[in-house]
Amino acid sequence: MNTDNAGNSEPTVVYDDDIMITMRGVADSIGLPYTVNPFELVDREALIELREGNQGAVGPEGEAAWPWSWQGDIADVAALNQLKLTTADARKAWRVVSENSIYYWTGMGFVAFDEAFRTVGSRGAPNQLTGTAVTGATGSAAAARITGTAPAQQLEITFPRGATGDVGDPGVSGRIREASDVLINEERPLGQDHVLAWDAATQKFRPVPSPRPNGPWVIGEKQFAAANNVTDETKTLAAITIPAQPTAWRPLVEGGVQVQTEQPTRCNVEVRIGKPTGDLVGYGWSHRVPRINYVLVSPGFQYPTKPGSTYGVVPANQTITLYVVAHRVEGSGGYNVYANYSHIHVRALPV
Repeated sequence: MNTDNAGNSEPTVVYDDDIMITMRGVADSIGLPYTVNPFELVDREALIELREGNQGAVGPEGEAAWPWSWQGDIADVAALNQLKLTTADARKAWRVVSENSIYYWTGMGFVAFDEAFRTVGSRGAPNQLTGTAVTGATGSAAAARITGTAPAQQLEITFPRGATGDVGDPGVSGRIREASDVLINEERPLGQDHVLAWDAATQKFRPVPSPRPNGPWVIGEKQFAAANNVTDETKTLAAITIPAQPTAWRPLVEGGVQVQTEQPTRCNVEVRIGKPTGDLVGYGWSHRVPRINYVLVSPGFQYPTKPGSTYGVVPANQTITLYVVAHRVEGSGGYNVYANYSHIHVRALPV
């Protein structure tokens, strides 16, 4: 642009043709404003250097990049150009071996990424390698492999199983309570006369009181109350108190009592628990003939029982009294009770 002395200016034509203008940002290392912006013109290309401004805010996130369709290696760019690619081949990429570069086809042209291989990348997370050992078949070869993905991989080593050796010397006998399948602790202590029983809940053996019958406890003939011409419908003849047992149990009663009756009167013998009218656990059938007066007593129950039934069962850790009762079941006459040769013995049968 030309300017005369009067301050008037007229444009001066430098090129009467299109030129390419390149603007390049220049960093200001000391913070001073530019007073002169260089302008360089070479042939039909103009280069303008402009001071860089302050860094702006981060822009919005763009769309995800299109995935590459990796096509492998190709010798050089000349071989790449012979492929005659079209828009249908967009997003394909090759490694050009001669340049060690990646060429990406956009559908209209190539984008080259120079020196794309064998460049040192960023340091990755350290690999936390752990080891495991497995046993292979006898006679097989040892092997090792790495499984998983970094940084949590595993080194698996296979060791062949050796041949079976000779039988060793007998070891020292161990304690049963220290066996892996035995559970003895404060909740399941080992007591006197306990045995080990399988516990399905813990899948171990645990101590339990012995399941064998305890006792016997005996009512002797001198403990029976003898009486003549008794008219009561029921009369208690004897009683015995059984101490508390560590497990629930049912009385196992046997014996005999002398009860004499005359026709038409008949008087049976019953053994009941807890009270004279409690659960019936023993029974003896009498006779109407006065010369047959020995009534044999055996286990007897008023109702059918089966495993799990609570009838006639004494709870664990509970003291109980058993009563021997004469019960007139026929007639209204009197009956006689004799103590001699009368006896009852009781065993506690765990349930």
